[in-house]
Amino acid sequence: MKKLWKTLFAALLVVPLFTGVFGAKTVSAAEATTTNVTINKRIWKDGEAPAQGSMQNTGEEMDFGGDPLEGAGFTAYDVTDAYLALIADGKSQAEATKEIADNVSDYTTVAKAEQKTNANGQTTFEGLALKDGDKDKVYMFVETSTPGNVSVTTKAAPIVLAMPIYTFKDGKYSDIINTNVQVYPKNETKTDKKEVANLDKFTEVKGADGNVLYHNLTTGDEIEYKLTLNIPADILEDGVTYSVTDTPTAGLAYVKDSFAATGLVAGTDYELAEDSATGGFTVTLKQSENVGELAGSQLIATYKMKLTAEVNPDDLVNNSAQVTIGNNPQDKITPPTQFGTGGYKFVKKDSQSGATLSGAEFVVKQGSNFAIFEDAKNTKGEYIFKEWTTDEAKATKIVSDDKGELKVIGLKNGDYQLEEKATSSDKYVLLDEDVDFTVEHGQYGSQELKSVLNTPKGLLPSTGGNGIYAFLLIGAALMIGAYAWFKKSKTQAEV
Repeated sequence: MKKLWKTLFAALLVVPLFTGVFGAKTVSAAEATTTNVTINKRIWKDGEAPAQGSMQNTGEEMDFGGDPLEGAGFTAYDVTDAYLALIADGKSQAEATKEIADNVSDYTTVAKAEQKTNANGQTTFEGLALKDGDKDKVYMFVETSTPGNVSVTTKAAPIVLAMPIYTFKDGKYSDIINTNVQVYPKNETKTDKKEVANLDKFTEVKGADGNVLYHNLTTGDEIEYKLTLNIPADILEDGVTYSVTDTPTAGLAYVKDSFAATGLVAGTDYELAEDSATGGFTVTLKQSENVGELAGSQLIATYKMKLTAEVNPDDLVNNSAQVTIGNNPQDKITPPTQFGTGGYKFVKKDSQSGATLSGAEFVVKQGSNFAIFEDAKNTKGEYIFKEWTTDEAKATKIVSDDKGELKVIGLKNGDYQLEEKATSSDKYVLLDEDVDFTVEHGQYGSQELKSVLNTPKGLLPSTGGNGIYAFLLIGAALMIGAYAWFKKSKTQAEV
């Protein structure tokens, strides 16, 4: 979403009235008694506007670049008497022009009522008188309203024109009055920003080309966002409304009561409405004194989001902010940073029969850290990671369900261990070794359930332990003895 930040320019076209540049030129009243002045409202991206003074506005049609701005309102004021009084007091033409432009509110004599720029960014004030008796007229053109589909943070500098203005050709002014004067008030666009304030907390995951694919996090982590918003200069004018809506992708949601706006008070200066359907929110500014102080400047807002209990571990999450001025939504702001988590699935089985076993208890650990999960599983029967602890007594014991399954989500990429703490019943031998497993984002859905086997008591273990070798040796000795006895008996019988 693009916003408008005005870089103040001095009056773009001030043509001398008295002797000097035009003093020697005389034009009969029959040649022209009125003139038209066309406003060409242009906007540029931040930093792309022509430098002040780099191009002289001649009053002719010119190519200053930029894009046309529709819907800007301009009013023409008659400032003839004020201008002449300043000149009489010894002010130069430039000084008189600047003083008038700097004190716009002092001048209320309307020559032409407000007109709006069209799709080409133009509006023409027609039939402006060149003289009032023997006095040359002086007009000031003021941007008195801003368009409803963009945020003009600072209105264009007033333009003061002293009549008559002459045509410009071949690099010099002629002695012909210009009856179709072109002026070009300028604005620069400034893009609102949305950033992750605590991005350094999360691990970058890069592709083979070295580019960052996503940032890795757990379901216990909170993402801190920062919004920099350009507030319209006319924010307190009648009919002007301003709101910003943040909409996360599935699996990400706003952390309640985490929103803060610098210099503003909740309830007094803005209202926040949470959206349970999307997990996002909308903030609407009120017409308050504090909001008024932000007119034409920036608002800094911060808030937090975190993964939900229902997040799909294979999906990357992100969110977008969108400002609406009046009934006109602006471009969405979506930070380039995406986030991803992971998970793992197990199934508990009888090592002999393959039957699934419910009720076995485990803890998840990573080195000396033990996992704490949320108290309740989600609707898919998955345990949701909350935080780590070094106190094993505080670790969550996760239990195999009626299908023998264990599913954990919200873990970062890495190696982990599953330690059995209790078997499904006293008929089984407790595992004496941890089960190693590796989490990687994007593998959860396609991963087969890792089997965790328990051996029934009273049966020989199928693997591991030295006991089986003793039984095998005894069995082999008995077989060899039996064979030797058989051979001896056979030999005696033949004799």
